[in-house]
Amino acid sequence: MIVPLVVVAGGKGGVGATTVAVNLALALARQGRRAVFVDADLDHGGNSRLTQHPEQGSVLDVLAGRRSVHEVLERGPLGVQLLSGAWAQGAPVEFSAAAQHRFISDLKNLGAHADVVVIDAGSGRSPFARGLWQAASVVLAVTTTDPGSIMECYAAIKVQLDAAETASVYTLANLSDQPEAAAEVQARIAEACRRFLGMQAIAAGVVETCPTTGGAPPLLFPAGSQAARSLDQVAETLWAQTQLTTPYAARRPEAKSA
Repeated sequence: MIVPLVVVAGGKGGVGATTVAVNLALALARQGRRAVFVDADLDHGGNSRLTQHPEQGSVLDVLAGRRSVHEVLERGPLGVQLLSGAWAQGAPVEFSAAAQHRFISDLKNLGAHADVVVIDAGSGRSPFARGLWQAASVVLAVTTTDPGSIMECYAAIKVQLDAAETASVYTLANLSDQPEAAAEVQARIAEACRRFLGMQAIAAGVVETCPTTGGAPPLLFPAGSQAARSLDQVAETLWAQTQLTTPYAARRPEAKSA
């Protein structure tokens, strides 16, 4: 049974793709899905701060063949299984095409343990990141209403996906408290994708700025917050799409949302 991969990525850093990916996995878990979260951002990974046992290994250990996916997975909030990331400092880390293919294949074959895998692919344009985009059932491209973010979001879709690829592309306007402005941003990206790339980029929704309790914005949205409720809606939309784009997706009887 093939598990659908939902790849979350930003066109540039600072748009909150990691936070969206983490909370998307939690939203899916709240809806009864067995979710796995993978921190696969090789440029700035290790930022999710969810794992309690880093000695179990990271995505780098799996790619290098030192550990298997099952050896590295750790249980996190709401039962979400976590595959921690590691920031590859210094020179970019290169992995063979065979290693990347094995990694993606291992994730897709977690059907005995998972219903969906949410991957934080960061904002890099490496061959590894591109491979994740192209292996996905659904790509969620995260932007903000900042002009630079909008341009880079479109550029990422253009560079990382070919028109012939089968992944369904959705956009999410993050950190936005102006729904009309956010909708305009997503409409602009959708029109550019349609006109110049011949592909659809569907608006998945808007996630508001989550209030802070002092200091940095929270990684985990508080239960009942508007941001969490917005991600719940996005999760429902993307889950439904995975069932259409992954013909042999692992399916269990539908669980009622919590």
